[in-house]
Amino acid sequence: MLVKLGVFTLASAQSVLPTQGDSVMDLRMKNVSVHKDDQYICTSYRMPVNESFIVQFKPLANANTAHHILLFGCSEPYNTEEEGAWNCRMICRGEEQILFAWARNAPELVLPKDVGFKVGGASKVKYIVVQIHYAKALPSFRPTDQSGIRLYMTQKRQRYEAGIFLLLAYSLTIPPNTPKTSADISCSFTASGNIYPFGFRAHSHSLGRVITGYHVNQSNDYHMIGKGNPQWPQSFYPVTEKITVKPGDKLVGRCTYNSTGRQRNTLIGPTAADEMCNFYIMYYKEVGTQIPFPQCVGNNVPSLIANLPPGSDEPLPYNATLEAAAHGHGSHMQGHEDPNTSTDTVDKPTDSSKPGLQHYVNFQSDFMSDKSQTSSSVNGLDYPIGQVGGVATDDKGGVYVFHRGNRVWDSRSFNFANVFQQQNSPIEQETIIMYNKDSNILRKFGKNIFYMPHGITVDQNFNIWVTDVGLHQVMRFAPGSEQPNLTLGVKFQPGSDNIHFCKPTDVAVLSTGEFFVSDGYCNSRIMKFTSNGTLIKIFGNGLMTQQADGYPPESSFDIPHSLTVAEDKGLLCVADRENGRIQCFDFNGNFQKQIHPAEFGPRLFAIEYCPLHDGLLFAVNGPPLDNSQTTVQGFIVDINSGTLSESWNTQDGLKNPHDVAVDPHNLRVYVGELNPSKVWRFDMMGDSGSIVTDRPKSTPGNPGTTSVSKVTESTTDTSEPIVAKGTQKEDTVLPAVIIGVLLVIPVVIIVIVVVVVRVYKNGKYNCCGRHRSYSRKKFNLGDLLSSHRGFDRLSTDESDHDIDLSDSDQEEYTITQKA
Repeated sequence: MLVKLGVFTLASAQSVLPTQGDSVMDLRMKNVSVHKDDQYICTSYRMPVNESFIVQFKPLANANTAHHILLFGCSEPYNTEEEGAWNCRMICRGEEQILFAWARNAPELVLPKDVGFKVGGASKVKYIVVQIHYAKALPSFRPTDQSGIRLYMTQKRQRYEAGIFLLLAYSLTIPPNTPKTSADISCSFTASGNIYPFGFRAHSHSLGRVITGYHVNQSNDYHMIGKGNPQWPQSFYPVTEKITVKPGDKLVGRCTYNSTGRQRNTLIGPTAADEMCNFYIMYYKEVGTQIPFPQCVGNNVPSLIANLPPGSDEPLPYNATLEAAAHGHGSHMQGHEDPNTSTDTVDKPTDSSKPGLQHYVNFQSDFMSDKSQTSSSVNGLDYPIGQVGGVATDDKGGVYVFHRGNRVWDSRSFNFANVFQQQNSPIEQETIIMYNKDSNILRKFGKNIFYMPHGITVDQNFNIWVTDVGLHQVMRFAPGSEQPNLTLGVKFQPGSDNIHFCKPTDVAVLSTGEFFVSDGYCNSRIMKFTSNGTLIKIFGNGLMTQQADGYPPESSFDIPHSLTVAEDKGLLCVADRENGRIQCFDFNGNFQKQIHPAEFGPRLFAIEYCPLHDGLLFAVNGPPLDNSQTTVQGFIVDINSGTLSESWNTQDGLKNPHDVAVDPHNLRVYVGELNPSKVWRFDMMGDSGSIVTDRPKSTPGNPGTTSVSKVTESTTDTSEPIVAKGTQKEDTVLPAVIIGVLLVIPVVIIVIVVVVVRVYKNGKYNCCGRHRSYSRKKFNLGDLLSSHRGFDRLSTDESDHDIDLSDSDQEEYTITQKA
């Protein structure tokens, strides 16, 4: 199945732009409080008086809060809108029908043209009840919730009516430590006319591995409606085969589970510790077609199970993009596309006159990795590099890479309670690698300590701080030590009180020794500690309500993913990842400003401060989860005004950046990517310490392109190519290049001498060894850990101040590919 997730649309999808009679309605929980695990809470909304059709559903929730959301259509709810929320053992008074289902960070859904769910008016759906399963109680710092679904509706009558037919198993015992157990569903289809499936959705809990649904016609031919992995985003995936379900036909489903590692029996039930077996079929039908009972419950025609096609219980191929998206890392995902996915729209109408489904997926993740290993070949020493969780620099220009070895973050890594599932297997590789400024390995350690590395920081005293989202811990290592001298958080125990973290993401340290922790994936908060680890204060929340500017309120986070301190400004700044913005606070947690230029797009992954030019923030975004055409790239932001100075990129474009670090002494910026596992080095060049990268020479009819997207004007002539010393050129060009370089060297030396003399006379040499009086221009790109060639040494010049204008600033560090 080819998928490209972000927004589910359908062939000839209807416009959701406002037109006369169109409306938008948010169905949210009304500030409900959830104090216990596994609570089912309902609230109701009255539908419009005039007949309307729902044509799009947009989730206003994330999987860290809501286990799943269901929308039920009722003629009368069990409780009315005015009575608020209730524990929903009962949903409707009388008949109810399912309209929509959401779980695991599924994207929004746009129905096909001419198809809609009829509500209000003379329809049976006078109310919609929103049901949310809260697998975990809400944390104390975010005591209420407003998750829900946004409806896009039109009063224009649709040619076809949409509906959902549910296949479910209600009785099953899954034994412990069993790799394959199945539950089967079968029944005859009863209706007054045909239905035409166009979407399907698979739902189970943590043990489910594959759910398959079939249509069986009266000739006993089996046609697959869909095959889904319930650990992926639980959306309505497209039915790619033309299927017509007629009265008297049969419907068959199978759910398959893997309980390896679980030491108890598991039953079908309502809690997150139980299992479920649901296969949803979204269909359209002619107006007036009646379906008396739109559910298939249990195995009513056992003979059909014996003839299930081979492979019905075999899992789908691994898909890192969807694995990541389900956990909101997608909850990490950006940039690199899964090779099994397509960026092209899949347009497969079931008939030229019938609606069909298009399916997009734009998710990417920090735990998205291919299975291969890459290694850096340094002075004859090969060492494997996995997904890069974090990258940092110290005051001597050292570079620290925190990587995951052979570990990948996927659906098996954590259960619904955010407990890590591989507690007996720490990463066997050395996970922290330290390089000098010339990228020679100085030290490596971390073997058999970490489980899921994430962020890394080096403070002014050369202490190394790391976060491990599997351990739910923060650690500090003294210089030269291989064991932490400070550990915060309870090993393998997620939580939201004063002594627990839940997947912490980053650390920022003040010169006083006080430090901040972004407790990011579950808790959406920032915690401040004394130098010895005593908690000072907590601030931040996970509110998702939108303000007039389209962003949540100040101090609200949707994954605080990266921290940096601008101590000279008195600011702590946070990369609010899924809100696509930077929020800055004083050191007491009081909100000061937010920065969100449109170029960031919907997701911002990492930030780093440097006092260059009176204060700059370097940032990297990530691939969008929606269909927006956001470019994945790096940015320079003026911290004082919040304006975007410029953007920068690699020649082929960053794929999945996860962290950024700045070396102000050697005028370098580093970006760590998850997949492919790589660290890029960008050299700040020229009078201003600006960023330069390779670009092709323009020719007649081709103005040339540059990987630097300039926000401000520059006088640099972009038509001239900058040739990196490590780039591969045709052999016939090399002699000319060598001769040209030899001829130019004397001129370059003279120019350098003149520039240095003029600079020092004018007194313009200032912050971080840079010139302050010139406009920023470009980055010079070098690949620290790229993936094709051997290791090329950079210049060994030890000066922390001279700006080297020679070709050596454009050499590449590369690594060879290992199987």
